Amino acid sequence: MMGAPSVPCLALTVNCFSSLAAASISTSNDLTSAFYSLTNMKYNLCSVLSSSEAFQLSGGASFLPVFRSSMFLDTYKLRHGRRSAQQKQVEQSLKKRFDDAEASTSAGSTIADGWIDIYNFSRIRRTARRCTRVLADAEGSTNGSSSNEDESLQETVEESKKLLALQKELLTQVAERKKLITTLSQDLGNPKQQLKTLRESDINRSSLLQVGSEETKNGQGQNHQQGGDSSSSSLTSVRSGSPSKRSLGTVWPSPGTESGSSPPLPEKTASPPVVHSPVQTVSSIPVEASTLAPTVLPDVVSSPDHPINPWNNTAGAIEQNSKEPQKQVEQQDTRPKEVDSEHSNKAPPLAGPNVMNIIVVAAECAPWSKTGGLGDVAGALPKALARRGHRVMVVAPRYGIYKEAWETGIRKVYNVSGQDMEVGYFHVYVDEVDFVFIDSPLFHSWSNQIYGGSREDVLTRMVLLCKAAVEVPWHVPCGGVCYGDGNLVFVANDWHTALLPVYLQAYYHDNGLMPFARSILVIHNIAHQGRGPLADFNRLGLPDHYISKFQLYDPIGGEHMNVFMAGLLTAHRIVAVSHGYARECQTQEGGWGLDWVIRENSWKLRGVVNGIDDIEWNPELDAFLNNEGYTNYSLESFEVGKANCKAALQKELGLPIRADVPLLGFIGRLDYQKGVDIIAQAMPWMMDKDLQLVMLGSGRSDLENMLHSFEHQYQDKVRGWVGFSVKTAHRITAGVDILLMPSRFEPCGLNQLYAMRYGTVPVVHAVGGLRDTVHPFDPFTEQGLGWTFDKAEVSGLIHALGNAIWTFRDFKDSWRGIQKRGMSQNLSWDHAAQQYEEVLLAAKYQW
Repeated sequence: MMGAPSVPCLALTVNCFSSLAAASISTSNDLTSAFYSLTNMKYNLCSVLSSSEAFQLSGGASFLPVFRSSMFLDTYKLRHGRRSAQQKQVEQSLKKRFDDAEASTSAGSTIADGWIDIYNFSRIRRTARRCTRVLADAEGSTNGSSSNEDESLQETVEESKKLLALQKELLTQVAERKKLITTLSQDLGNPKQQLKTLRESDINRSSLLQVGSEETKNGQGQNHQQGGDSSSSSLTSVRSGSPSKRSLGTVWPSPGTESGSSPPLPEKTASPPVVHSPVQTVSSIPVEASTLAPTVLPDVVSSPDHPINPWNNTAGAIEQNSKEPQKQVEQQDTRPKEVDSEHSNKAPPLAGPNVMNIIVVAAECAPWSKTGGLGDVAGALPKALARRGHRVMVVAPRYGIYKEAWETGIRKVYNVSGQDMEVGYFHVYVDEVDFVFIDSPLFHSWSNQIYGGSREDVLTRMVLLCKAAVEVPWHVPCGGVCYGDGNLVFVANDWHTALLPVYLQAYYHDNGLMPFARSILVIHNIAHQGRGPLADFNRLGLPDHYISKFQLYDPIGGEHMNVFMAGLLTAHRIVAVSHGYARECQTQEGGWGLDWVIRENSWKLRGVVNGIDDIEWNPELDAFLNNEGYTNYSLESFEVGKANCKAALQKELGLPIRADVPLLGFIGRLDYQKGVDIIAQAMPWMMDKDLQLVMLGSGRSDLENMLHSFEHQYQDKVRGWVGFSVKTAHRITAGVDILLMPSRFEPCGLNQLYAMRYGTVPVVHAVGGLRDTVHPFDPFTEQGLGWTFDKAEVSGLIHALGNAIWTFRDFKDSWRGIQKRGMSQNLSWDHAAQQYEEVLLAAKYQW
């Protein structure tokens, strides 16, 4: 206990006395009486300790056999000298007294009711004085011995003196601790009743109460991971060794978010359970319990009947330097009351009590890897969720060398298609989000073409990604603490990670593991479904009865395996990236063969429109618009700023610098979906008009060649940039007047959002997310954000584009109104994150 002296230290002191006596015997038989005196003092000291309740409470009874054995060792040494009958009688008497003391100590070893008794200091002091006198006599009796024996004895005496000095210092500290504990016991009320309440309780003492101390709250925010309610702190004990139990709706504080203590950890976070399945991992670096935040039990615990004042910081006072106990006691109640109001006024997380641990898994993540909108979503949505108070992680492949990410040193082996593949985990913390990259030579081979290779190659990479991602919350200690599988939601994206909900269900939920983990599958583009021969099912490493979730009959392709379908069936919730796309996925035209699956599971489907990163895509802050003639601008200065950007773009691309000519732009993949062929069909009509066109993208080789041919044919009006450049994309968005998006289908679309943020007017095909985000302009009410056409045909594009060009030239006020309304919108991810949060919460409480 805090006020008791160190028992081992006392034992060391007593044993040293015996050693001194034994050394003295070898030089002078006259020290026989001194030996018996020392042995008798050792008994007295043991008697003092055995009668002390503090000695029993601290487990000191176990040291009595050590004292007893030490006494008989001294007696054994004495038998080499001459012993008288009186000496033998004293020896037997001492032996009997030690036996009685040891028996009485064993009988009274249970903890007595009441508070801790401080040592009988007066008896210890008397014993110390007697030891000093005997040692002095022993030192004097050796003066007539030989010089060598004198030197040996002198060294022994000096060591004993040093130990006596340490003992005196220890006694001084004990006296000071006694004063401190006496003062504290008065503040705590009736300590005996508290100890009795705790001892008789039939549950873990740590779960009796929650101490919301201010020291615990001060650490909030020092650790970046937040997965729980930061407004309160809960101190629990793991002394019993049993994991904590909680219901699905329990909101856990984020591990590692508080200083001085650690909140409860989710179940099974210490180490992953053994799963006998192809998903089973072979770890070269096992997850130790030390990687998790330790749970601290306060030194002074209150009972329900006698709560501790949280401002009394009892544990902290005891742990301070014992040389200033009285000063600590005086300061423990001097905290200003303003601190209480300061914390009460602190804004809670936007998510309120619904904060969760969220892991977003995607095949690409901007800015490290990106081929389209999926990379933007994986890079921006997690940051918005983190701003709402959630603890968020993104898991993506490591396609190259990312300078920001550091190697965690954790290596795992997963079986994919019958082959063991080792992966590593790299981690970087950006904008309150943990980005974890799965490292494998399998991903490095396709750094320049993420989805390149044969069907088998792509499937193998996605299987490895999903198997590694589903166990990330067990193995990767972000910020020193693993996420754990409690209060956890996985967010999978498209067919590339659609296997994650399947693995979560097949190897964990079906075996009673990770019971509180949930999964959501986001549909970005249902046209890509991971189709293949049914024989490819053997590559997945799933139980045979799961084949029915993958088996789909296509009227054209026949029976095949469909990865996306299995993910839709096993995920707890489904999200489409716009309201319109959620409707289209349930139609034969927009469902691409999975419409009936989505209709049957429409109860768990919801449309959420994507947002944009309003830091990266902000004309006022855009780093690509501050040189070479480009100018940053805001809503107040967009007329001048946008005109400067248009002129700079025309100059950079070698086009005539003309402010009166409408400058059109296209940014996207060159494929059938994006409607590039529709633009090609409208090219003769556009070239008859006085306008300019800039196109940026890559894709099908025939469409790339078409861009080159247009530029060669219309050198003063058309510029085609084959490839992708982030800088050029930003400058085109800021410099053009009209953005063309004639997509045949567009789940959400981000380019039209970027365009409106920069004051560029979109002309789009009214489909999917384009219909939801671009409201057609009404000249009678002066409302709307752009122009739309209903059918993906060249006539529709020409009609809508003709109206836009007419308004640009002849109705300047209406044109400026469209630009202002587009720039005034709140297109950030914060609104979308709130809607995602509602879906995550619905999944959390779904069984």
